Amino acid sequence: MNGAQLREWKRRIRQFLGLRNTFGDRIIIEDEVLVWEGRKLLFKSRGHIVNQGLTDLINWLACGTISATSAMPSNTFGTNGTIRVGVGTGVTVGTMTSLVSEQATQASSHSGATSSPSTGIYRVAWIATWNAGVLPAITVTEIGLKLFLDLAFRAFGAARGAPVANSLFSRLSDSDGDFTAFLVNTAVPLTIEWRLTYTFA
Repeated sequence: MNGAQLREWKRRIRQFLGLRNTFGDRIIIEDEVLVWEGRKLLFKSRGHIVNQGLTDLINWLACGTISATSAMPSNTFGTNGTIRVGVGTGVTVGTMTSLVSEQATQASSHSGATSSPSTGIYRVAWIATWNAGVLPAITVTEIGLKLFLDLAFRAFGAARGAPVANSLFSRLSDSDGDFTAFLVNTAVPLTIEWRLTYTFA
């Protein structure tokens, strides 16, 4: 065993025995979706961030410069990004770039928020609401969060590339077991809140 391996084993032993401060050496990124039918919470589940979403997350940290033409993911949410429902089937895979069968009706309103629910927890949320009667009475089987993403994996210190509007960031679906397909109740609004929460673990 060489010196580097010995030091690694010592670190692991100290960590196992609780003798090492682990704060900040790992974070959990939770992709959470809440769906309301009127004022009633229909369900709460977790989404699946796809490859182009992960690529953009890394680019935020690695890129060295940004300009007005290479805006960030939530730039003009509602125009360059949105939440959409769909009626397609099939599990989510990393290479997905769109919903399988997207319903084209745009939400009636879009908003977002940042928060820190408690110490060491930081959150961004994207919210879309379809007013009563805006969506047809479809059976929703998939939902997607679409943002203004730089889709190319950038070198460290490179300029952020021109993002592509309405690029799929994350998806959840009945096929993945994330929720049970539901019929849109056209008598009340449908609201979807998509949260990305960073937690020190």
